[in-house]
Amino acid sequence: MPLYPLAREVAASGGVLPGEVGARYARSASLAERLAARNREWGNEVGPSLEEWLAGAEVVVAGQQPGLLGGPLLTLVKACAVAAAVRRRRAAGRRAVGFFWLATADDDLDEMGWGRVPVGEELVEVRETSWRRGDTLGGAAILGTGCDEAIARLASALPGSNAQEALALARSCYRPGSTLGEATGTFLARLLAGTGVVLVDACEAELARSSTALVQAVLERLPSVWEALAEGEAAMGARGWKRVLTVAPTRLPLFRRVGERRQRLASDQGRCPAAVLAEHARWPERFLPNAWLRPLVQDAALDTTEAILGSAELAYHWQTAAVRQVVGMARPDWRLRPHLTVVTASERRLAAQLGVKLEDVLHPRLPVRLLPGEGVRKELAQLQATLAPRLERLAERAAAELPLVGGDVAATRERLEAALEWLAARIDSGALRSAATAA
Repeated sequence: MPLYPLAREVAASGGVLPGEVGARYARSASLAERLAARNREWGNEVGPSLEEWLAGAEVVVAGQQPGLLGGPLLTLVKACAVAAAVRRRRAAGRRAVGFFWLATADDDLDEMGWGRVPVGEELVEVRETSWRRGDTLGGAAILGTGCDEAIARLASALPGSNAQEALALARSCYRPGSTLGEATGTFLARLLAGTGVVLVDACEAELARSSTALVQAVLERLPSVWEALAEGEAAMGARGWKRVLTVAPTRLPLFRRVGERRQRLASDQGRCPAAVLAEHARWPERFLPNAWLRPLVQDAALDTTEAILGSAELAYHWQTAAVRQVVGMARPDWRLRPHLTVVTASERRLAAQLGVKLEDVLHPRLPVRLLPGEGVRKELAQLQATLAPRLERLAERAAAELPLVGGDVAATRERLEAALEWLAARIDSGALRSAATAA
């Protein structure tokens, strides 16, 4: 995936966006005790690291959703980046502790319920086909037999001792009937054991309690928070950047946890209802933060010094940075995570056949100069450019003259635009196949 423009700017200037001063929140001994116990259950002894944390050590944080077979490769890249950052700080004579936030409170099961492992020229894929977005919290999703079946295929294709050891670990963690949170927590804990990196289960009740003051401050100032978010979105637009978060003032930035599900909560004309504010103050563990509030909760609970972020993460952190000013909260340094790409033998061969660089093959679209069908793409681009303003005029005319069909016009417009985007992708795919055949 190409870097967002902000990430390119940060990468060009050393990979770090320096933090800003502001209020920091007290580190909780109760949270440390609970994290130590949870990590011990998973096989990761982190008691000494948490003692260092309570004593004021610098804090390096990264995070990712749980996923099948450890999740996407970037999960391990982020975790290793945290461990490396902690090691560098300690080597320089500074006390440091790393945390890896396991986003078990997310419910995007379509995104969490798949995995791919390259083997030679093939990709062995596993997918939990019965999982649906919103059915349950990701950490509570129950594993089927998919991981077991994929591991069996991999075991026969990867006879090396390192591969067999990794597969044995995955098999012991991703057992049918286990929850995704337990499986991923155990898997990562055993890989990270000895590094001093503390795993954090986002559903942990003590996390909610330790960030109560921050969340209360956000809820009490919600109208000003919405203004700050709007300013952040406008600032991105002014620089020609695409927004990465959709802000909805009609909803609170919290979900109520109902069993193993998240329940949306409505605002009161952009404000937090008094009853919700009082309930949160008394029972914060009943609530879970939404996407833009989560980084603030994370930084308040862990007292982050440096957050290691992907390109998209950095963009939505930047879009919501002004909220921290509303509540007077400090912002940690934001560092771009390292990048690592695994390629198959077929991709390397295709690059050689086409006479291009490997990164050209891995890019979502090959450089235009390499693809046949330039005239077809040009005609489609002209059609899209002509159609867009006419659809805009049609929507305006419908709103003025026939409001009852405004929704139908909008839906048709979306379908047409989606259809043309689909056609563009198909043209590129066909051109790539043609180029490969010709080569």
